[in-house]
Parts: sequence; structure tokens; C-alpha cells
Amino acid sequence: MEISIYLSVLYIAVCNGLPFADQLAANDVDNSHKWVVLCAGSNGWINYADQALIYRAYHQFRSYGIPESNIIVMHYDDIANNSKNPNPGVVITEKGGENWYHDIPKDYVGAAVNPTNFLKVISGDQELHAKGRKVVNSGPTDHVFLYFGDHGGPGNRF
Repeated sequence: MEISIYLSVLYIAVCNGLPFADQLAANDVDNSHKWVVLCAGSNGWINYADQALIYRAYHQFRSYGIPESNIIVMHYDDIANNSKNPNPGVVITEKGGENWYHDIPKDYVGAAVNPTNFLKVISGDQELHAKGRKVVNSGPTDHVFLYFGDHGGPGNRF
């Protein structure tokens, strides 16, 4: 019960409290100038919520018409098939809810989720881009939404 309330509150803050939500309307025809970076900086089953919210937000942005090429997802990808997951391959944000793990890109996973790559992604590093990695390739009139889910702590890499 407590975790579903926590996830619901975080979901509302992430997906409904967007500073430019009106500009993300599904009927907007120029979504190619909108960029989204979703990063879950924590890993492990105990940090389930950080990754689950990233997955739900990804699908929300896709429903707004943001092209997958303009959404960059950084996540450890270690909860869907975690041995503690009672439903392998399924990640939900509320009891009995929808599986948000389907179709989640693996832009940056595992050890690639680190401060160096995060900064390179948001600064549009052309070296990473040349290697086929997604980076924010925005211009002066583009909109960039950045969400970083983590709570910090001793030994945290971020």
C-alpha cells in the first residue's frame, strides 16, 4: 500500500507537473524539437520506484508524440528480471497496474549509467553520437525535459 501511494505521488510530479506540459500536447505537429532525458540513477530491487517511474514516463512522453529518437533513457535495467520480482519481465507503478517495461529502450544501461555519460548525453557530446549513442542534439529553440530519479546516499555513483 505504502509503495503504491509513493509511486503515485512521484508519477503525478513527473508526468503531470511538467513545466512545459502544454507544449507536449499530442496534437503538436513539431515534436522533433523536443528532447527528453530520463535517468534512474539508482539500482537494485530496493530502488524499484526510480526505474519504474522512468518506464512509465517514457510511455507518457511517447503518447505525447515525442519521437523515440528524441527520448534518451538511462537505467540500470535490473528490476524487471530481478530474482525478487514476482512477475519476471513486468514493472508496474501500482498494484495490478499496467506493465511499463515493454518497449523500453536500452540507450544506457548498467555501468553506462554514470555521471560522465549523463553529462555527455545532456551536453550533446558528438564523440558519443559518432559511436551511435543517443545524445541531446538540440538547437536554440528546442525544448529539453530532464528527469533524474535518485535519492543519493553514501557510495552512490551520482
